[in-house]
Parts: sequence; C-alpha cells; structure tokens
Amino acid sequence: MLSAIHTVTVWLNEVGYLAVYLVLFVESIGVPSPSEIILLFSGYEVWLGHFSYPIVVLVAAAGSTTGATGAYFIARLGGRPLLLKHFRWIFRTPERLAYWENYFHTKGDKVVLIGRVISGVRMIISYPAGIFEMPYPRFLLFTIIGSILWPLIAVTAGWLLGPHVVSGLEAVKQYEAPVAIGIVLLLALWWWWDRQKKKRQVLPVADDPPVKSTSSKKPTP
Repeated sequence: MLSAIHTVTVWLNEVGYLAVYLVLFVESIGVPSPSEIILLFSGYEVWLGHFSYPIVVLVAAAGSTTGATGAYFIARLGGRPLLLKHFRWIFRTPERLAYWENYFHTKGDKVVLIGRVISGVRMIISYPAGIFEMPYPRFLLFTIIGSILWPLIAVTAGWLLGPHVVSGLEAVKQYEAPVAIGIVLLLALWWWWDRQKKKRQVLPVADDPPVKSTSSKKPTP
C-alpha cells in the first residue's frame, strides 16, 4: 500500500485535479483504481490549502459519472447479446432474466445509488444497469447523486484527518472488507425478502368448494 500512496501523492503534485478525474473515471469503467487513496489525500491537500474542497469533489464526481456512463452504454449496446450467449447459466430461466430486467427498470435507482458508495461495487454497477436497459435518465440522476456522495465522504475524511491521513487509510483498509461484505449480505437479504413478498402476492387464490344442492331428488316411479 505504501507504493500506491507514493504514486498517488506524486500524481497529485504533478497533475493536480486531473489525477483525481482520471482515477475516478477509470474505476467507474471497471478497472481497479486507488480511488480511496486519492480522495483521502485530496482531502489532505484541502487541509494544506493546495486544493479547493468543492472543486475536488466536483472533479471526482465528474470522473465517476463519465466513466459510469461509458460503462452503461458499453453494456447496453453490446452486453445483452454477450450475456445471453455466454452467461445464460447465471439466470437459468427466462423468468429470472425477466425478473432482473424488470427490477432494474423499477428499483435500479436504489442499487445504482448505493453501489456508487461501496468499494468494488462502483466498478461494476453500471454494467447490469446497461444490460437490463435501466432508463438512462434515471441511471444518470442516481449515478450523479452517488458520485457526489462518495467523494464528499472520502474528501471530508481526508480533510478531517489532516496529517494523520495515512494511519486513517490503514484503518479504513483494515475494516473495509468486513463492512463491504456486511452491506452485500444485507442487500441480498433484502432482495430475498422482496422476492418472497412478491411470490406471496401472486399465489393463486383457492376456488371455493362447490356448494352441494339442497334440493331433494324426485322419487323414481
């Protein structure tokens, strides 16, 4: 991690805000990038007075949004045929594929918004949104909101930590994986509960038993 920190600090000193934009852009396309490190150190640069707080947040949000938009359209234009050809086993049935497509049409905003803030998920969340053809205006709106929230959190943390940003980064890295796993498990539990609720809503109602006739039979002659 020390080498990554050294590289990021060199980028910030030599390239400035452009380094922030490029790192967030590349991460949102799907390439692992040190976004946590560069945003925390950007906050430290704000503490030193070298960076402007609103500018660095907006530059980071712009990088995330443009990268996410690129990934969305890559997936939307070419991802679905690839998915149906090589990864049909993931969904197993057309009904499951239709379920996820409808899910991103109706509730994809929550997934995209939360995904922009979770480490690792930020890299890939645009691809299912594009594959399942989530309406782009909604995707863009919640991508922008999430892309602002993430640098707001990280840059503010770097600014508050000041010269202790390295020790703070080590603490974040120590607990990042358990927290991310916990969030993913909570999302999976919520998805399972939502699916079960929908199944209960569509269960067929049993027909009423036929009413026996009370009329007496005519006596046979």
